[in-house]
Amino acid sequence: MAEATEATLPPLYSAWIREVVGGPIPRETVATCDHCAMLPPAGSEPTAAFFLPGLKCCAYQPTIPNFLAGRILADADPGLARGRAALEEQIERRVNVLPIGIRSSGVFQLLYSHTPNVFGRAPDLRCPYLVGDGDCGIWRHRPGVCCTWFCKYVRGETGRSVWKLVDKLLRAVELDLAIWCAAELGADPAAMAGLATEPHDRPDVAELGGPINSARYRELWGEWEGREKELYLGAAKLVDPLGWDRVLAICGPTVRVLAQEARDAARRLASNEIPARLKVGSYGLTQGADGEILATSYSSYDPLTMPERLADALRTFDGRPTEDALVAILAERNLSLDLSLLRRLVDFGILKDAG
Repeated sequence: MAEATEATLPPLYSAWIREVVGGPIPRETVATCDHCAMLPPAGSEPTAAFFLPGLKCCAYQPTIPNFLAGRILADADPGLARGRAALEEQIERRVNVLPIGIRSSGVFQLLYSHTPNVFGRAPDLRCPYLVGDGDCGIWRHRPGVCCTWFCKYVRGETGRSVWKLVDKLLRAVELDLAIWCAAELGADPAAMAGLATEPHDRPDVAELGGPINSARYRELWGEWEGREKELYLGAAKLVDPLGWDRVLAICGPTVRVLAQEARDAARRLASNEIPARLKVGSYGLTQGADGEILATSYSSYDPLTMPERLADALRTFDGRPTEDALVAILAERNLSLDLSLLRRLVDFGILKDAG
């Protein structure tokens, strides 16, 4: 596969994921940061169907594991200056700054979890590392949740299933490596594991301008208090040379299981095989323009447009052999479906394997 078609992952993660899936994952060309597919058409008002310009899908505040924080701090690229400054400002505030990394705020978690239609539409929840007109200030070192989410997928649900598993895998890796780094640098591993798993959807008073619990902060950081940047830089040095085999050796069994699941999903993504028997999947229909139908299946962000004739013909796929269904549609409706269209309907969940 040509390099130009490979998905853009942070350098550290790119090598690991290649090892996991046995090669590069194709780029998602219908969802790009430079030309956001979820912005409203020019001259129209933003609605719940679109994201806000300058915000896009970055109405989300990620947790930055300690080793990625160290990589950001160590990267002298002027293009990352504003993102690096935002990270340094958070460290100086000492709010949600932990030896395992910089955690998203309880305020964000609370509002994000309980506010309808907030994603992509709430400027007050924008990522603290988003700079300018919607550029990522830590792009080269962004965490897994940011590099695996797309609004639309070339292969629909087939593509999303790969990235969902890679997201889960990288979250597990980030968690295990962050705890390992902190422990290697002298932190109590049991205390770090407790930090990693405790719920943080309740705002701390310090997030709302109140005082910081200095005693608790001192207890967590120990001898590293006041040298938080040094710990993060040390964590980056520990992780930078790790190959995937070493990552597997450090991390727990969850990572090994998720890696196998991601590998299996990537194999499905590489295949164009059409199931021998098909049935209609679960999806919603709305009337589009010019007599076309919008079929929404796996994601409200990514409806599939089809002629009304095709939407009516889909009921023929009732579990009978796929070849028989195609012959029946041609004979009864004078409609010929090519295999690439059929594969697209399967990818988007409009048709399902009936085997």
